[in-house]
Amino acid sequence: MPKIKIVATIGPASFDETILKKMARKGLSVIRVNTAHTEPGYITEVSKMINKINEDCGTKIGLMVDLKGPELRTGNFPNKKLTITSGKKYTITDDGKIKNDILINHQFIEYIDDNTIIAINDGKVHFRVTDIKGNYVIAEALDSGEVHDTSRVNIPGKYIKLGTMTDRDLIFLNEGLSINANFYALSFVQKKENVYDLQDYIYDKHGQGEIISKIETKSGYDDIKSIVNVSDYIMVARGDLGVELPLKEVVMAQKNIIKEAHKRAIPTIVATQMLESMVLSDSPTRAEVSDVTNAILDNADALMLSEETAIGKYPYSAVSYLTDISNFVESEKIDLIEPENSFTDKLAFSISRGLRKITEGIDIKSLIAVTKSGYTAKMISAMRPEQDIYAVVTSEWLARGLNLMRGVQPVVLSESFLESSNIYDVIDELIKNKLITTGEKTIIVSGSPSQVFGGANDLKIVNVGKFIGRGYAVGKNVRGKIDINNTGEGNILYLDSYVKNMDYSKYDAILIKSSITGRIINYFMENGKTLLYNVELKKNINSDMEISVDSDTGLITYI
Repeated sequence: MPKIKIVATIGPASFDETILKKMARKGLSVIRVNTAHTEPGYITEVSKMINKINEDCGTKIGLMVDLKGPELRTGNFPNKKLTITSGKKYTITDDGKIKNDILINHQFIEYIDDNTIIAINDGKVHFRVTDIKGNYVIAEALDSGEVHDTSRVNIPGKYIKLGTMTDRDLIFLNEGLSINANFYALSFVQKKENVYDLQDYIYDKHGQGEIISKIETKSGYDDIKSIVNVSDYIMVARGDLGVELPLKEVVMAQKNIIKEAHKRAIPTIVATQMLESMVLSDSPTRAEVSDVTNAILDNADALMLSEETAIGKYPYSAVSYLTDISNFVESEKIDLIEPENSFTDKLAFSISRGLRKITEGIDIKSLIAVTKSGYTAKMISAMRPEQDIYAVVTSEWLARGLNLMRGVQPVVLSESFLESSNIYDVIDELIKNKLITTGEKTIIVSGSPSQVFGGANDLKIVNVGKFIGRGYAVGKNVRGKIDINNTGEGNILYLDSYVKNMDYSKYDAILIKSSITGRIINYFMENGKTLLYNVELKKNINSDMEISVDSDTGLITYI
């Protein structure tokens, strides 16, 4: 599976257990419910289906509730639409008692001035304000086109006090809280106070869930630093952002938003039109593949599909293409930057930063975070290590919540594993689950002495397997069978002392109990052989015993 996470919007095209199971097996991480197009009760039905899929497939798919939020829209027109002529002037107001050409559903005039641009119908028609007349404005049309009933209205660059959530939003929010949804996406975030409003509501309801701030207005983009500081996730919602900003600026805005969030170790999601052609086509365009690749290289944590999986003809194929593109991009050497700092647990942040440095010098196959809250896994993910990250938790809900972080694979174990002071109990369980393999090296980060209270302060490099012995090592890691004194068929030779003129060519590694000279060491190095000398064994070994030799530590383990 790719490290980048995949979010798919559920809808008529994908509300099917068979299709969702195929998507789950192909890398789907989170299912999004777009409440703009659903009715109360739908979130509960989706939650039941997610639970069934997770149980049957062994996955940890999370649930995102995307709140529509308050927005400016036009009123209704006598003929359902109004034809706009470029250069003509129109009366626009928020007061239905005033004779007008275009009525807007929310007070806006106090926030604008002369030359303010008003974009209507997803930015297809623009107006420039030429005169403000108390409770209405005169605006010149800059485009010709049509404006339909309840068309979306954008006023780029102006902070309009719309509130944070509508009464309809609260219905869906309460439903999400009742079934313990993992994420709540907040639309049209303009200021950090919008995030505080949602935080306060969830807190007052004794609920839980991560808040995703959707950046889709110029005012939100301009205030990105303060919004990042109070958010759990940031979503680059390029649909409305592409209306609020000139199109030429949207790509750089995406890069800047991701960069600003990653500085503070806040995960990001890139959304809107990732594979839009796949609503009708069974394959993406080259431009879309380039867009997906660019988002991965920008350092995003997740990519989101909207219409592609909600109403498109090929929902599974869309997820499959995202996975295949991501796997290929991640197979290349990508040097992604680290965060600059974190606002909370400085120790976990520092340990995670040091973790990446350690992995650059030795052959580490995986990283394990035994975590109470998920924070340690989040910090390790933010450092963008090459290794898989296994987040060991005791809560199914928390596991699903961690499944939106780049490179993190959540693992649920019983409380007893976290209460145990023996980290090898966790290691053994991961081996049973075929997540790690004997003979490889892993790093485990946990809280010590009692992991159950949380807080990362302990880091151990672990050779996976039962310890046999140790020596001084040169060369590379080797796995295979023991051959004692050149009497067996194994690829790892064990000797009490160096034997001159012996044919060592068929062996990958040579283990010597005694000390040896520098000349002998250089001989084996020049011939590409792994060598352990001054070997001390904890237990007896036999020919054909399968072992692993770790050249970084000199450890010998039983496979």
